[in-house]
Amino acid sequence: MKRRRVKTAAQTRRATPKGGDGPIIARRSNPLILQKQTVVLTRKLAAAPKAEQQLEHSSVQLAVLVQSIKDYAIYMLDRDGRIISWNSGAERIKGYTHDEIMNHHFSRFYTDSDRKSGLPTQALRHAAAYGKFEGEGWRVRKDGSQFWASVVINPIHNDSGMLIGYAKVTRDVTERHQAQNLLEQKNKELEAFASVLKRERDNKLMNVQAITATIAHEVRQPLAAIAANGSAALRFLAKTPLELEEVRAALKRLISDTHRTSEVFDGIRALFGEGNQKRKQVDVNEIIFGVIQSSRKELRDHDIDARLELASKLPPVEGHRRQLEAVIDNLVHNAIEAMDATTDRDRVLRVRTRPSGHDVITVAVQDSGPGIDPKRIDGIFGAFFTTKSHGMGLGLAICRTIIEHHGGQLTATSDGKTGSLFQFALPIKSIDETAWTSFRHS
Repeated sequence: MKRRRVKTAAQTRRATPKGGDGPIIARRSNPLILQKQTVVLTRKLAAAPKAEQQLEHSSVQLAVLVQSIKDYAIYMLDRDGRIISWNSGAERIKGYTHDEIMNHHFSRFYTDSDRKSGLPTQALRHAAAYGKFEGEGWRVRKDGSQFWASVVINPIHNDSGMLIGYAKVTRDVTERHQAQNLLEQKNKELEAFASVLKRERDNKLMNVQAITATIAHEVRQPLAAIAANGSAALRFLAKTPLELEEVRAALKRLISDTHRTSEVFDGIRALFGEGNQKRKQVDVNEIIFGVIQSSRKELRDHDIDARLELASKLPPVEGHRRQLEAVIDNLVHNAIEAMDATTDRDRVLRVRTRPSGHDVITVAVQDSGPGIDPKRIDGIFGAFFTTKSHGMGLGLAICRTIIEHHGGQLTATSDGKTGSLFQFALPIKSIDETAWTSFRHS
């Protein structure tokens, strides 16, 4: 009797043909293919634990690395901003241990004002929206002390792209911040020191160069008058018959203007020289009247109406007459020059005096010229500042210095359209002579 060969399940497979219920003949599987598939599957199964072990090992190494960093506070937040990890650097910088801080909201590190303004929440929203938040500001330690922090926040997403939390890195940069503040402070001090040096330099240059400029400015009018009177005398001498009275009058005016020139030099010597001239009682109204009288030809030539509004019984001041005369003369002639191009209205020069209280008088010189640009008016008293095509720009700087060393103040106002107003106040009582002496020797 023949023995029947029994086929194993691996060797035989039955199937039902499409459209029928009957069996079909089973096909044999290739044993070599099955063997290869088995080997691949076995290798994959064997490699899976190793990959998991490597991943776990890498995670442990990363955790050890993060934990060992002392100079940076590195920790994680959940989506709501609660702390879920904490490294040794965070403990050192913030002052909290791991157990003390876990599950607390990170906003406790911010100042009260930052919390009230919503800065912690804004930082998380910015990181989630733009992929990173960076900033600097004051943060608070456990003991209440503050430090200047440099902060970086990055969002963390899972494989599906869902936001699951944030990684936060904080560095204490207080020393750098203090150094930067110190540097800025030193820069400001240097700027202030440079400003002082510039002012001292300008003062020295003004004292050196202003002598020439002041001489030219002050003697211009008397020299012009001398020349005019000399020419008039020559014309009268050339006439027939000879007009001796006219010649005599012209020569008297010439001599008077010569004396005035000498007085101008005396005033300049008093301002810049070494002489110790004492202050005297000075009638400011008398000085103003004298300046206007000596400028009458210029006023007439420029078609300017000079209007004096001088207070009666104006108290005298103690000062140097020639210096105060130089100030008023400078302001008057500046006003005359300012109105030179005025054609759309009357040219009017107003000079006013009045007492202010019991111990101060004020003098105002106003013109109806085009005025001064309000943006430039603060700089017009600086040395070498000028709006003219000629001149050194020393007049107003010297005027202000003279008034200040008389204990007063010189100011200017203008709307840039309808003229300018210069006025100064002088104390009636005497000021310390030492201040004036130090000015002349500066």
